[in-house]
This record gives sequence, C-alpha cells and structure tokens, in this order.
Amino acid sequence: MPKVTVYIPTHNYDRYIVKAIQSVLKQTMTDWELIVIDDGSTDNTKETIREYKTHPKIRIIEQENKGLNVTNNIALRLSNGKYIIRLDADDYFDENILTVLSSVLDTKSEVSLVYPDYYHVNVDDEVIEVVRKKKIGEEVDLLDLHAHGACTMIRKECLLEIGGYEEDFSCQDSYDIWLKFINIYKPYNVNIPLFYYRQHPKSLTKKQEKILDTRRRIKEKFVKKYKNGEKLKVLGIVPVVGTSIYPYGDPFIEINSKPLIWYTLNEVKNSKKLDRIVVSSYDDKVLEYSDQFPGIQSLKRPKELAKAHSSMQEVAVHVINHLRDSSDYYPDAVCILSITAPLRKYKHIDKAIDTLIIFDVDSVISIQEELSYCYFHRRNGLTPVSNSKRHLRIERNAIYKENGAVYLSRTNILEGGELLGNRISHIAMLPEESIKINNNFDIWLAEKIIAEWQK
Repeated sequence: MPKVTVYIPTHNYDRYIVKAIQSVLKQTMTDWELIVIDDGSTDNTKETIREYKTHPKIRIIEQENKGLNVTNNIALRLSNGKYIIRLDADDYFDENILTVLSSVLDTKSEVSLVYPDYYHVNVDDEVIEVVRKKKIGEEVDLLDLHAHGACTMIRKECLLEIGGYEEDFSCQDSYDIWLKFINIYKPYNVNIPLFYYRQHPKSLTKKQEKILDTRRRIKEKFVKKYKNGEKLKVLGIVPVVGTSIYPYGDPFIEINSKPLIWYTLNEVKNSKKLDRIVVSSYDDKVLEYSDQFPGIQSLKRPKELAKAHSSMQEVAVHVINHLRDSSDYYPDAVCILSITAPLRKYKHIDKAIDTLIIFDVDSVISIQEELSYCYFHRRNGLTPVSNSKRHLRIERNAIYKENGAVYLSRTNILEGGELLGNRISHIAMLPEESIKINNNFDIWLAEKIIAEWQK
C-alpha cells in the first residue's frame, strides 16, 4: 500500500505528458504509485504513455472522454494510497513535493488538505513568476481564496467522506472541493514553491467567463446541500438621484435606446435571492418609471437625502426604517445596487448572497483584481502600492478594486453607521461586466459590449 497516489489525467497533452510523468519518477520520496488516465486523447498521447506500461509503479488507464471531474472520481476509486494528489498533464512537480506535503499530513493529524506555492512557467518551461499564497492562520483567517486544484495533497478518507468530486461541473473542481473541505476539515499550506504551473493558450484559466459562472453554480449548490438551503431575507435597494451633478449618472440617459435605470431594474427583478426590492429616489419621474416593473416598490426619500453626495448607508437605513414601521419587515441583509453599473446581472447579486452565507461574513462586494502595478505619490515621487517584485506575485499583496456593482452588508452593519463590516468577502466580475458609467466613453463602451460582445 503506497503512502501517496499521484494521478495524471490527460487529454491531448502529448507535448507535455512525458515531463509530467518524469517529474513523478524523480521524486525524493519513493513511497508512491502513479495512475495515468488518458481521457480520450486524439493526438499521440496513447502511444507516448504506453512506454510506461511496464513500469512497476505506474498504471495506464485508457478511456473515452469523460471530462475532468468524472476522471477525478475514477482516479479516487482506483487509488491505493493514504494520500492522493493530482498532477495536470501540462504541469510538473518539484522533486520534493511529495516529501514535503506528505510530511505535513504525517505530523499534523488535524490537517486534511495541504498545498504549496508554485511557479508559473510558459510553454518553454521558462519561469514567468513565483506565486506566493497567504499563510493560513498567520496572514489569513477568512478562507475565501481557494487552493489550486492540482498539486494539492488530500487525505483519501476525507475526500471520500465529502463524496468526492461533483460531476455536474466540467471545471473548477478545486473550488467545489475547497468549499466542502473547509466546511468540515482544516487546510494548511507551505510557503515553498513546489510545482510548475504552465500558462499556454489551451489553459482553462484563460476561460474566465466559464470559470466565474461555474463558481456561481458551485456556491448555489453548496448552500442547498451543505447549508440546508439557508435563505436570508435580503432587501435590494436601488438608490437613484434624479438630477445628478454628474451628467452621465442621469437615470434616463440612453444606452442602446434604453434608459440607464432600465438595465438595473430589468435584472434585479430576476434575482432568486432578493426578498424585496425598493427603488429609493426623491425624483417623481424615477418613482413613476420604477412602478412599471413588477415586484419593485418605489419609495420617495426625504429631501435631505436627495443630494448626490448623500451616503448609500444613510439611504439604506431610511429604507430599512420605513419598511419596519410600515409593514413590520426587517431584513437580515441589504444589497445596494447602483444604476451606474448597467452590465451587472442578477446572477452576480445571487452569487454575492450565497457568498455571504457560505463564509459567514459581514459584507460582500463586487471586485476586479488589478493586475497592473499601482503606485502612491510619496516624498520622492511614485512608490509601489505593493512591495512585490515584478516576478513575484504574493497573494497578500494582490490589489482588488471595487467596481460599484454590488454592495451587500448585514443590516446591523448599516444601522451601526457603516457601509461595510470588518469581515468582507467578494465576488469577482469580468472587465466587460464591470463598466461603471462616468463619462461618454463608458456609455460608448457599454453600448459596444451589449451590441457585440454579449451576443
């Protein structure tokens, strides 16, 4: 019985598969088995991996194409090891990864999943950057940034206990496993780069829209299955200023022949998780227009809250107090939805609400990760916001910018005088979903995205 089962699922990765296999053979730890599963390749993968068929520690499995998550479960059933770790066919191990990760599980009985830092490499094996992850328990307690799917070592008994991999999803197996694991077990990480993660045009990570939508569906299923379908009373508030000092914040400025306000109201009414929706405005024209949308309530706010600089928190508290006094309604949380984010969809709202439930946080906001180098202006000119070197990406120094599409907070936070609480999670949105209308260019760009990109 080997201590560790390594498995390599491969589909048309003949170019890289030998390097992946050789990186297992070169391990300083020898107590392992390797399962290579050819998932219906149509290139020369079959011929290449058959050369390893006689190796005493390697099993070769050939099957019709079933997809990654089904293949993960096949490997789980076939494995004999106490611990299990996946290596993707286009990546490869550092020679010490099995020694280091298995030692953590050997010596820390409370830990059930362990993962390392890693290198990004290109198609020619040149290191692009080193990716450093936050240290659990020292640098991070809120575990809403998940481990990499491959090259993470897991106790097999624990993986079986949570039911293995969800076969409903074709990608993001790591996100699903992470949510189920942290719900029951303790994860751990080592800040040593121990595998090489390849970036190339076929990488699934390039398909961001599919990734983010799959995470949304994973969260929705997780809440139903592991949170007993927990449902919060969430009030959606659409704050609208009729005569903004910013001309492009006018609710009736047109984008593709529809008023700006239409895009938000047309989406919020489709949310499955908003319990109630209120448009708050001092402008009668806005309130009359909003009344056309079924399920949306209009509320005239007082004149002192009608100014463009009135805070969202103050407007929200006014709505909360009104509903409590007029209909004995009091929400668990409030989602503030600005009309200047017209490309936000109802799925982003629902995903934020599921995120609030899963991670039990005070607030959730919508963000984009800022990958460009950012600077402060100091005494001697520009100083980098992050201390990371250009070829060292450190998770703790990542910069996230809010896009203004979703602000979700528990009601007590807003009533306490704050828009956001201390524990803040996030949902990521794509650049083409994050357009905020500030000027004529933003209107032009939004029109182009709606007319051409989203088709």
